Amino acid sequence: MSSSSINKPGPGNKAWGAVTYLWDYFATRFKNIDIFDEHHQLEAKTNPFYALGPIFYLVWFATMASGLLLICWYVPTKAAAYDSIYAIQWHVPFGNIVRGVHKYGADAMIIAATMRVFRMFINADYKPSKEFNIAIGLVTLLLSMYSGLTGYLLIWNQRAFWATKVFATFPTYMDQFPVMGDYYEPLVKSLHLGWNTAEVLLGAGGAITQETITRFFSLHLAFSLIPLILVEIYFYNNNYVRMPLNWIKRTVVMLMLVVTAIILPAAQGRRSDPDVTPLPILSDWYFLGLYQMYKYLEPVVATEITMVIPVTVILLPFIDTWLCGPEKNIMKRPFILMMTIMGGASWIIFSYLIIINVANIHNDPPFWRSISYLAIDAGIVWQLLLIWKSKDAKEWARGARPAIVAAVMGGLQCVLAFLYYFMALTEMFMGPLTQAFTYMTFRPFWADKATALENVTRVLVPKGTEMPYNTDFTVAATGWIVKVPNGDEALKQLEVLKSTPSAIDWLFQLIPTFNPKAPVYQSAIDYMVANKWVYDYITFADRMNLQGLNPAPYAVYPMHVPEVDWWWMIGGLLTTVLAIVTFFVSRSKGKAPAVPPPDKAATPEKPAGAAS
Repeated sequence: MSSSSINKPGPGNKAWGAVTYLWDYFATRFKNIDIFDEHHQLEAKTNPFYALGPIFYLVWFATMASGLLLICWYVPTKAAAYDSIYAIQWHVPFGNIVRGVHKYGADAMIIAATMRVFRMFINADYKPSKEFNIAIGLVTLLLSMYSGLTGYLLIWNQRAFWATKVFATFPTYMDQFPVMGDYYEPLVKSLHLGWNTAEVLLGAGGAITQETITRFFSLHLAFSLIPLILVEIYFYNNNYVRMPLNWIKRTVVMLMLVVTAIILPAAQGRRSDPDVTPLPILSDWYFLGLYQMYKYLEPVVATEITMVIPVTVILLPFIDTWLCGPEKNIMKRPFILMMTIMGGASWIIFSYLIIINVANIHNDPPFWRSISYLAIDAGIVWQLLLIWKSKDAKEWARGARPAIVAAVMGGLQCVLAFLYYFMALTEMFMGPLTQAFTYMTFRPFWADKATALENVTRVLVPKGTEMPYNTDFTVAATGWIVKVPNGDEALKQLEVLKSTPSAIDWLFQLIPTFNPKAPVYQSAIDYMVANKWVYDYITFADRMNLQGLNPAPYAVYPMHVPEVDWWWMIGGLLTTVLAIVTFFVSRSKGKAPAVPPPDKAATPEKPAGAAS
């Protein structure tokens, strides 16, 4: 078979064509990766913002070198860590300068990495075919921040001790996420990822002990040393210049670190005291904004948002490409412009608010949420208005895809607004709320059994009880029957209802571990009882007073939704409508008029005998 027949287009080669496309797609983007702006050396000669990559590498090297010197005197134990830092600062010759260069070098790494990510977005350095550079820039920033965080504890002072305690506690909330916790055991094996992460960070028991300082010391070295080795291999294999800065620029950067270390010596702080909690608990400067967000939100929601932020940053280059194509002018990319302004402003404002100790969980979040989403809506609307300025059919046709992307983003905001609206009314998290809505969807399949099932569930739950996460309802109900009237009889009724077949049992039998011969759950109803879907529904129904009963424990519900919270709800709806209208107008005006066939009668005939 010839090679031409292999590459010949046709129905039989669609799969091969898709594989080839994906291979070329990823190969091109991996080839275009920039770790330290090695592909922008010409721009760096005239634009200092393109020298941020080499500057990062320089201060990284200075931080590593000074850190290796500090290891000579530092003792990583609870008893001696603070005293060894004190000795370095005041008794070791030039120790204060070495420690200052290490501390401010680490800060300079974070500043350079942050500015570089913002520059990538503003200048669209991820175009064309360089979207992975944002992920590389973000990983560089996160490694710098986590290296700084692990090094922050090594001082073993009061501020670092408590900031680390707060930070290392939050991963445990991941166990309250679906799949990661015990929500769906044994249908899905629990990962216990949150608690396992805390165990790795802190040590056995999840408390800050000698194990913690040992692990943080090793992680502090690993976050810098291992990436440095990998980067050196990358530069060596590709024959790139590591640091295209002349000696004057290198000297200026190093003098800035040394002078700062002399004028502003690295702080020592007070020795850590586990029995005295400082108010407010402050981290190092680069995590202040994140700690303020934790004050505004419930821990589970704050942890979810913390995980969503980096994923969003990685997706933004692709969204921008779908919206604007190869365009690089930031004024013609208003969505990215508004996202950049919103992200930078939120971090600065949050950092300031935590320093002055201002946070009100009941009043501040709506303003923050509404203003943030309205900034995004403004960027999307601005982007759509640019489409409406199209002058010909070709430009209108190109506006259809951005309109679809804008409609999807606006629709997602509408869904979030819907969920947050009911979260505000009922003070239920997104997980239980979505489970309540899912049960509500399946409820008609239970027919007359639904009301009985919910009434029995209400009987078994002690009044005012907040059921903890990762708890099997049936197991909990067995322990509660001594606390509620007629508990034994109610539990027997629940067992009968759980065995009731329904029209959607087949759906749950598609789950691999739902084995009809040896079922984990007797029916779909059994599954929804055990995994608290029924409990979440009755909690939602009672707090929304759907049955007009307004039970005593829920008399304060539904809660009042702040007026400002309506801003982003309405903004998302209007943005979605405008995007849909723009799509249809683009499709209509983007259709080029048909070219009329040539009129044969109007075509002059050649005279007889003319040369053909």
